[in-house]
Amino acid sequence: MKQRQTVFESLFENGSYKIVALFISLILWLTILGRRDFVFSKNIDLEIQTSSNLSVIEQSHSFVRVRVTGPRASLKKFMESNSNQAMLLDISSMGEGKIEIPISEKKLDLPLGVRVVSLKPQKVEATVVQRKVFNGVDKPQSEIHQNGD
Repeated sequence: MKQRQTVFESLFENGSYKIVALFISLILWLTILGRRDFVFSKNIDLEIQTSSNLSVIEQSHSFVRVRVTGPRASLKKFMESNSNQAMLLDISSMGEGKIEIPISEKKLDLPLGVRVVSLKPQKVEATVVQRKVFNGVDKPQSEIHQNGD
């Protein structure tokens, strides 16, 4: 009988503290359970930069599809701020020919909390040729051979 009484006392001793702790734990649990990260996709234009004596005559993709995830407020900021921005791929140190350019997520300016889920394509192929100047007109080497100038 005495043991039953001590169990009962220990359960209801400091009852107000226990009720407050229960409500706080329920609020935290519901907050964490209800938190979802959203996923958005966006097309970002690709801009290939070469040295002044080279020209890109062909590229396999003109944009990259980026899938990002994160809190809604950060994603909204990303979707609005980068709406007119293009991803710059600098190949000025490479020569002419068919070049494979890797696309890195490091080239994206992401707000805090936003993570890249995927980038498609992960690389772009570009054909780069030497520029020649004829009669004051700057043309890629391939156009000169096709036109017979």
